[in-house]
Amino acid sequence: MKPKFDIAATREAMHKIAAALAVLAFAIAWSVLIFGWGLGADSMIRIQPHFPAMVPETAMFLIAGAAATFLQSLRVLRPLVLLLGWLILAIMALGTIVPIAAQGARPGDAMSFATSVAASLMGLSLILTDKDPTRRSLFRASLNVVGLSVVSLPLLGYLFAAEALFSNPIYTSMALHTAGCSFLIFTGLTLLEPRGSWVSILLAPEHGSELTRRILPLIVVGPIFLCAIAKLATDIELMEADFRLTLLAFAMIVSIGGATLFFANLVNIAERRTNAIERQLRLSEMTRQKTELAIARTQKVEALGQLVGGVAHDFNNTLTVVLGNLDLIIQSTNEEERKQFTVEAMQAAELAANHTRQLLAYVRKSRLQPSPQKLADLVGPTLLMFRRLRPANIEIHTEIDDSACRVLVDPVNFQQSLLNLLINARDALPNGGHITVALQEKHSSEISGPMSDSAELLPGNYMAVSVLDTGIGMDVRTLERATEPFFTTKDVGEGSGLGLSMVSGFCRQSGGGLRIKSTVGEGSEVVMLFPISDTVEQPKADQHDVKPHRGDDKATIMVVEDEPQVSRVLARQLEADGHTILLALDAEEAQGLLISGDTLPDLVLTDLIMPGRIQGHELAQWVRETYPTISVALMSGYESENERRQYPGVADLPFIQKPIDRDRLRSIVAEAIGNRSKPV
Repeated sequence: MKPKFDIAATREAMHKIAAALAVLAFAIAWSVLIFGWGLGADSMIRIQPHFPAMVPETAMFLIAGAAATFLQSLRVLRPLVLLLGWLILAIMALGTIVPIAAQGARPGDAMSFATSVAASLMGLSLILTDKDPTRRSLFRASLNVVGLSVVSLPLLGYLFAAEALFSNPIYTSMALHTAGCSFLIFTGLTLLEPRGSWVSILLAPEHGSELTRRILPLIVVGPIFLCAIAKLATDIELMEADFRLTLLAFAMIVSIGGATLFFANLVNIAERRTNAIERQLRLSEMTRQKTELAIARTQKVEALGQLVGGVAHDFNNTLTVVLGNLDLIIQSTNEEERKQFTVEAMQAAELAANHTRQLLAYVRKSRLQPSPQKLADLVGPTLLMFRRLRPANIEIHTEIDDSACRVLVDPVNFQQSLLNLLINARDALPNGGHITVALQEKHSSEISGPMSDSAELLPGNYMAVSVLDTGIGMDVRTLERATEPFFTTKDVGEGSGLGLSMVSGFCRQSGGGLRIKSTVGEGSEVVMLFPISDTVEQPKADQHDVKPHRGDDKATIMVVEDEPQVSRVLARQLEADGHTILLALDAEEAQGLLISGDTLPDLVLTDLIMPGRIQGHELAQWVRETYPTISVALMSGYESENERRQYPGVADLPFIQKPIDRDRLRSIVAEAIGNRSKPV
């Protein structure tokens, strides 16, 4: 596998290279100053007798520049670096205005214009060193690149022995080692300041920079090599000048173009491989997503099967009780027995209604009706109900703190949740055992263990209702999934897997939480936690539940319901109270009766969800706008609070949840009758 390009390591190497270049330039310049001008070694002053000399001023500014570059590479003594930059500018100015009259100097030995420019650029680059690494980096990098360009031209001139270079007034007096030392220092400064220069592009990890790093040696060395061959051909007069230039241009085009095409092909091959791998990854990801979707659908079907089986089991048991008691009512002639059978049938029907409310709560189509409750008053009746369901080999123990503290909960959902926990505890004791129900006050700091939904309890006091059994317990995997919807360890048809999920949701909706502890072979403890609310006020009675039924109040009521059996039951109940009933199977029929009728009803009681193009809320709005004197009430098998809030025109209307409570129905009718006398 190809190693990844490490920018940090490369930049650290750049600092080391810059330090080495600075040391080399420092040594050369110092040798010229000491051994050349100090001890009179002419070969140190000028490389060849006919070459220009490095004058003392030039040696001094190169020594200062090399020292500053070395300090910068070590990232130390920044004030000294600034001082050396100013020193270079001062030396350049003095060398230009008042040259040093050194012994051994020849006529024409002086700081050339190009050397003065290089010194100025070097000094400015060092002076602009700032604490902020990005503030002036672009300008410094530009100065260094220009300096490199200024000193590179004489180096190439010396390489090709270009006499024209020395006759040029800009470069006439620049010595070979002056250009060389300046090149070393500017290269070091450029490596230390890569931002904004060609070095930053060269060091980048992208493919373009990688290609440049590969082709750069050929771009630099190739033209030098070709020009050297052209110069040799010129010296030996091998061919005419025009033909030599033509061949040189062609050779440079072929060499650089060929190298570019070669590396471009390598990049294209790598890109094709990358694209192929990406396509494979996309196909693999699509396959994985399809597999997960199929698994999710399978799980949904399985969960639906568990739900249907569990619900069918519970409702079949309930319907057995209802139908059995109704059959006994028909057959019995004993009035007391008939009353007993009727009560038991109604209790079973209410249990079925509780099952429905649980399902609606799970799909968030039911609302809680919390009120301040003393939990001890709710635990007792629930235990009494459970004692009829438990086998004889299960003992029940209670540790009830009869505290006066109250919590804000929905009493029906609380009792149903506690009954769910008791039934789970019973099922965990196939061979009998003990179930302990405890009720006590606890502070949140005393409650250990995670909540079932990973949520945190708010600080404060809670009433803890715990159900502890000595049953088979749960392993870690089962405990983690215990509150998942539809998850159950029971056989198909024996449970829907919604019990603990709904208990957990009920506790969280009530401001508390559910905590479960279990050990295989030792039993389980499930704790419901509810925040204590001693200061809460008793909720106000529903604004529509204010008028009791009086036998002398008669009204005309239109019932809009698409289920004929429901219509008949409602009609019989209302007619039994002496009211006149009009029936409509849908909203269109109700509108027709209202438009064509001679007598308008006092109340329109309409189902919220009905077949047809007009729904209950639309009919209600139409009645309120067209017949303001008619009262309107809504009813539904769904708890449609959220739906009603979407329609401001009917959000304030009275609402009856199916199965319909007769007292609630009578209260709404009484209010409608009372509205008849109100002015419009």
